[in-house]
Amino acid sequence: MINTLNETELHKTIKNIYAINTEGKTEVKAGTYIADIVTKDDEIIEIQTSSISSLKPKIQHFLKLNKKLTVVFPVPEEKIIETKDSSGNILSKRKSPQKKSEYSVFRELTGIYPYLTDKNFTLILLLCSITEERTSFPDVVQSKNNRRRFKKNWLKTGKRLNVINREIVLKTKSDYKKLLPENLNSFTLKEFICELRSKKKSINVSQGRFFLWIYTKLGIIKLSGKKGKENLYEKK
Repeated sequence: MINTLNETELHKTIKNIYAINTEGKTEVKAGTYIADIVTKDDEIIEIQTSSISSLKPKIQHFLKLNKKLTVVFPVPEEKIIETKDSSGNILSKRKSPQKKSEYSVFRELTGIYPYLTDKNFTLILLLCSITEERTSFPDVVQSKNNRRRFKKNWLKTGKRLNVINREIVLKTKSDYKKLLPENLNSFTLKEFICELRSKKKSINVSQGRFFLWIYTKLGIIKLSGKKGKENLYEKK
């Protein structure tokens, strides 16, 4: 099979859902790349379960071909951690305290922000629940990418989709503007984060900075001065 050797269960499941819904074909050559899905209308859909910025070469290529491109990015509002032993027996299953929202993923977009409002580009944030699979070992082990500073006695072995809660479709500036709180016309980073948290949205200071950076680049908001020591932003 083409391009599916390292495909995760999460990626495969979402790809099959969108292929069925669009009557599309999977793993189709488009130019010099393999597209996850080519729909019956000859539009391309890419499923990205890790860094969206790593898709930049593909995005550039497909847009240069004048193809309509949609990137689907799952956002785990809820994550279940399932730990198994090396024989596949379930040792534990619990909810992770880590949650994400549509506001907490904009760091992933920094590498592709010039394309976010391209007439042929659409981003779908797929708010969902996933299960992260882990395998436990008797001794501590290094991660597969060798990035662990402090070794642990488990490895991540996969992710799977539990349920899709909703889609947020972002294509035009108007779509992006809908994510800004209506009652904030002029605000600081702190005020922005407080407003979102009051609405039970998951976001931290770093994620908030990336969100406002992207929105400044898109020309949706602008820096309008200072409020004390903080930057003051204003809707355009």
